[in-house]
Amino acid sequence: MSKISKLGLFSLLICLISGLVLANAPELVFKEGIWTKEGDALIGAIGEDDYIASAYFTNSLADFSFEADVTMLDTINYSRWFGISYRSNEDLTLSHMLRVKQKTSLNNGYELSFLEDDRWKYQIKLSGTEFLELNKTYKIKVLASKDYFFFFLDDELIMAHKVPTQVAEGVIGLHTNGVTVKFENIVISDYPKEEMKKCEEQADWQAGRQRAAAFPTVPLIVAHRGNSSEAPENTLASVHSAILAGADGVEIDVYSTIDGEIILSHDSSLNRCTNGNGDVRFSTAEYLRTLDAGSKYSKKFAGEKMPFLREVLEEIKDKVLLVIEIKQYGIEDKILKLLDETGTRDQVAIISFIPESLARFHDIAPDVPTSVLSSTGSNPESIIALAKKAKTRSVDLSYGVCTKENVAYLVSRGYSVWAWTVDDIKTMESMVHNGVSVLTTNVPRKALDKFRPQ
Repeated sequence: MSKISKLGLFSLLICLISGLVLANAPELVFKEGIWTKEGDALIGAIGEDDYIASAYFTNSLADFSFEADVTMLDTINYSRWFGISYRSNEDLTLSHMLRVKQKTSLNNGYELSFLEDDRWKYQIKLSGTEFLELNKTYKIKVLASKDYFFFFLDDELIMAHKVPTQVAEGVIGLHTNGVTVKFENIVISDYPKEEMKKCEEQADWQAGRQRAAAFPTVPLIVAHRGNSSEAPENTLASVHSAILAGADGVEIDVYSTIDGEIILSHDSSLNRCTNGNGDVRFSTAEYLRTLDAGSKYSKKFAGEKMPFLREVLEEIKDKVLLVIEIKQYGIEDKILKLLDETGTRDQVAIISFIPESLARFHDIAPDVPTSVLSSTGSNPESIIALAKKAKTRSVDLSYGVCTKENVAYLVSRGYSVWAWTVDDIKTMESMVHNGVSVLTTNVPRKALDKFRPQ
């Protein structure tokens, strides 16, 4: 493709095919290489003297959605690729291009780049996990809108980027380099603006992370179990303290009592934080409310009660985000009912180590954001598998897992990354530089002093 500017209309093969209908796609102009038609399918290959095979649709577009079924029939080696170009100008000297290699796990298995002055610039390189098998059909989808670019493989978001718009509009091209490739069921349609809003927000955040010099993003600061460094955890006192400190969010943990009340507690056992004994799940609400949840922290908080979730929702209403960790599967409907009754549905995010619980919450309230917790998983693919099981596009990871490589991989696939529990300032800085967008901390004042200095 580096020689494309020298080809023009007198290239090796020029052939305007009239009446060629490819699932509502416009007509094609073949510029180079060998192209054959089988029904509604197009097969591209390079000839003996060719470096690349290229074909261009005739309609000039700015925003679009391109879908096709792609089959690699033969290849010179696993580093060869097929590509989709877009916004190519008339003389083909300017263009954006996505390349997909057979072995996507190469460090440049996926590439997005821009051609200008016969040079490819702004290259975004990404490694995947797929080895694209010969004679196996894969569904691809490319979407571009103004500065946004998204690529899906078999309905999985692979690339989500905000890239410079070098050309306002132009034609879409099909390409192959060392691969005999079949394109079929091609559909070119309008860019689905409403459907892509969440992906665009993710691309906006990532772009800001890449551009910023000092701190790529100002993270949301979530107070862990309330402001647990200044008040007893999971009490109204700690929630109130976190709000006064200026935290963006307050994280709490909830169980159901044996008689069906949703109450705050991190442990199922009552021993650590209260003067009681037994298990929260097998205790009545009446008994739990007799316990002292403050004295073990400090005499100053003697008599502090274990609060019901309803009380906390009333406390945070119109003030702050509440991050509710579900500790017990099967209480999702009760939590949602409380959100609706208190009018706080739009002020809450749900997290859990239990993916089935998050999947259930997504099913009954898809508008409420969720994030799956994990303390392990150095392989980001295992984290993505967990997120899929939880039906979420957000992962809340132990900070040790949030390496730059892991976060970049997750973000590029459209996942937001949170980190817990980060109390050291240098570690907080490292997390933010790595691309983490939410920090959960026991010391929200320290975090706020660092990232929101007055």
